[in-house]
Amino acid sequence: MDYRFPPIKFNDMGNIRDSVFSILRNAILEKKLEPGERLVERNIAEQLGVSRTPVREAIRKLELEKLVTHIPRKGVVVSEFTKADIIEIFLIRASLEALMGSIAATKIKPKEVERLAMLAQQISDEQRKGNIQKSNQLNDTFHEIVYRAAESPRLYNLFSTFKEYITKFTQVAYSKPGRPEEVWQEHNEIIEALRDHDSSRAEIAAKHHVQNSNKAFLEMAFKEDHESNITINSF
Repeated sequence: MDYRFPPIKFNDMGNIRDSVFSILRNAILEKKLEPGERLVERNIAEQLGVSRTPVREAIRKLELEKLVTHIPRKGVVVSEFTKADIIEIFLIRASLEALMGSIAATKIKPKEVERLAMLAQQISDEQRKGNIQKSNQLNDTFHEIVYRAAESPRLYNLFSTFKEYITKFTQVAYSKPGRPEEVWQEHNEIIEALRDHDSSRAEIAAKHHVQNSNKAFLEMAFKEDHESNITINSF
């Protein structure tokens, strides 16, 4: 393992386990730890300045998310994302976003709808300027407002599990020529459904948006569609 974790400090000792999990998870999602790289419990604990117990527990949680894999005689290694993994995440996202949109339509406030409209315009403007990072940040904020408007903490927590994946997938999908213009239209379809408090339209618009994002991502991330175990290099 080439990447070294800086020591961490804790104000609340009860947060050690969650903090270690977040650090390891982010390192994997940000590709500081590459697919196939071994996670050595003892080394990670020493670098972070914690005992091996929270590291062991964090690795177990990472296994549940399929971010790491235990290989006999080799140990725990960072998993590779396959096309099937990506499609599964998008299917889950589509269902969650559709449900979020449906619920949000019944509860969203006028000022939140106007905020969404402003963000949709800003996202489009930043895309035209080539400010991809800024556009992605605004896009995250756009969807965050919809999620919050649904006022469903349990559903929001479920979605939060996939938030980092979605941000990175969106970056790839936006690179498809013509995709920013499609997003502009899709965002406005969502906004109009929310403004009219139309749950059915909001659900359909949100699902349609994710399905198109999925299609754009796959077109940009995978060059050959006929292979069943293609790994993603863009993630």
